[in-house]
Amino acid sequence: MLDKGYFKDALLGFYEFDLTYIYFMKDHSLMHRWLALSNPSSDNYNEVTGYLKLSITIAGSGDEQMQITNDTGSDRTDEPVLMPPSISPKYYQIRFKFFRAEKLPAMDTAIFSSKGSIDAYLKCKYMNKKLKSTVITQKEGCPVDWNQEFLVILFSLSNFPSDTLPSADYVK
Repeated sequence: MLDKGYFKDALLGFYEFDLTYIYFMKDHSLMHRWLALSNPSSDNYNEVTGYLKLSITIAGSGDEQMQITNDTGSDRTDEPVLMPPSISPKYYQIRFKFFRAEKLPAMDTAIFSSKGSIDAYLKCKYMNKKLKSTVITQKEGCPVDWNQEFLVILFSLSNFPSDTLPSADYVK
């Protein structure tokens, strides 16, 4: 990726990969994926200088050409950013500790009773990893005490999706 300058163009970022890598992927295509760019001529070649989202298809003789669709704008959070080998990954840990939930609605009510209960649990999905807390059954109005932790390991804080921690009711 270049920046068009008045006298000369400036390199903003660079990503290099072998076309056979894409050819041996499903449907010989790389669709709507983010690439991390680095600048080999900068002082610190190991830093990410930007990100580029792209799609590539490769068709050999006898292959059907895969059509590149328009990006819907809904980024998939289950696929990591493709990093060049020159960039050393930085790992982070995020630890979520869940203590208590209060005033949860009754989700399971008996036909002849006005009281109900809830089978409460928490779940977290990041990339292809799914975490789930224990299911705790409580009567309506009673607090739910989990005292549990989720540990999520990630490469960079910018890749962590914001909507991955819904609470739910367990249905038997």
